[in-house]
Amino acid sequence: MSKTVLTIDDSKMLRLIVAKHMAPFGVKTLEAENGEQGLNQARESAPDLILLDYNMPVMDGYHTLVELKTDPALKPIPVVMLTTETVKETVIRLMKLGLRDYIAKPFTREVLLQKVNPILGLFDGYDVPPETGTVTPAPAVNPAPFLRKPTILVIDDRRNIVMMLKEYIGDEFQVRTADCGKAAQAAIASGGFDFLFLDLSLPDISAFSLYESYVKSGKTGASPNSVVAMPLRTAQTDIDRARAQGIKLFLYKPFNREDVAEVLNYLGHEQNRKSNGNSFLTSSGDVRILSCPAEKNARFRVVAGALAHEISNEIDDMAEEGLTKLIIEIGEGFLSDTNVTRKFIDLMDHACQLSISIRLVAESQQTRERLKEFAETASLPTELTVKCALSSMS
Repeated sequence: MSKTVLTIDDSKMLRLIVAKHMAPFGVKTLEAENGEQGLNQARESAPDLILLDYNMPVMDGYHTLVELKTDPALKPIPVVMLTTETVKETVIRLMKLGLRDYIAKPFTREVLLQKVNPILGLFDGYDVPPETGTVTPAPAVNPAPFLRKPTILVIDDRRNIVMMLKEYIGDEFQVRTADCGKAAQAAIASGGFDFLFLDLSLPDISAFSLYESYVKSGKTGASPNSVVAMPLRTAQTDIDRARAQGIKLFLYKPFNREDVAEVLNYLGHEQNRKSNGNSFLTSSGDVRILSCPAEKNARFRVVAGALAHEISNEIDDMAEEGLTKLIIEIGEGFLSDTNVTRKFIDLMDHACQLSISIRLVAESQQTRERLKEFAETASLPTELTVKCALSSMS
C-alpha cells in the first residue's frame, strides 16, 4: 500500500524537492503552505507522515505541532520538523510535544530519506538507493575547463575526508593537504595555492583564525571568494559565523561527488573570469542585466551552474558599489529543471535581501506562468523585452 506524506512549508520550492525525492518510492505527496492549511489537510487525508516547517506565516511550526499533538485524531501521525533552528533547548521542547525527529536545513536527498525511512519503510537497510525510477536525475555538473591547472589547499584532520576530496576532484587540480594547525599555518604562510578548502571544526586550532590569516596575508588571490568552508550541515553557528566573515562558498558534510562537482564548477568559472575579465552581469548605465538563456541554448548549463555562487557574488559586488537596479532575462525552459529553479529562487531571495530592485523579462508565456508559482517572483514586475524593462527603470 502506498504511503502519503504531507509537507507543510511556505516554500513551494522545498515542497517540490520533497515530492521529487519521494516519487521514486511511490509516495503520494500533499502540500500546504502554512499551519492552518496543514491542519485542515491532515484532518482530510490522514497522512502517514507530516514534514513540518518551523518558520512559517499565519501559523508557525511550533503552534502547528501543538495543535497536531492535542487533537486525538491527529496525535498518532508522526511529525518530522524541517528547520534551521537546531538549538538544543528548542529541539528538546519540540520533542516533549511529541516531535518524532527533525531535519536541519539545508538537507540532502540522502538525509531526507534516511530520516523518513524508519517511519515509512521505503527501503531496506540504512544506505539510500541511488536516484533511479520515475524521477530523472539532474544532469551531472561538469567542472568548467581551466585555463591552467590550479592548486587547492585542503585543511582537514580527517583522512577519509581528504581521500574523498582527492578522488572526487580528480586531475583538474593539484591538491595539497594539511592535517593539523601547525601544518595549516605553515601552508598558508608559504602560499602557492589558488583555493582553500577549510574544515570549520579543527581540533587544535580555530579555523576562523586560519581564515583571517589567509585573507589578510596579502598574497595574490587571497580573498573570501577563494575559500570553500566545509562545515557539518547541522553546524548552523559555524555556518552563520563563516557567512558573517565573508565566506560565500560551502561544501557541507557529508558531501557526495555531485556536491564537489558543483563547487569545482564554480571555481572553474571564477578562475577563468579572473583571467579573462568575463562577467555574467552586463551593464546599461546604472542597471545590471543577467541573461538566463533558454534550455536549448549552449550557455544554459554554464549560467545554471553559476547561479548559486558566481552570479550571487557578482550581485554582492553590485550592491557594494551602490547599484540597486537589476534586470533578469529568462529564456524559455530555463526554469523547467527543479534544481536550477531552486537555485534561481534562492538568488531572487538573496537579491531582495540586498534591497535590489528587480525587473524580470520573459517573452514565453509558459515562463511567465512559472514565475507566478513562487512567492519570491510572483509579485515582481515582468516585461516582455529588456528595452521595456530598462524604460521602466529609468
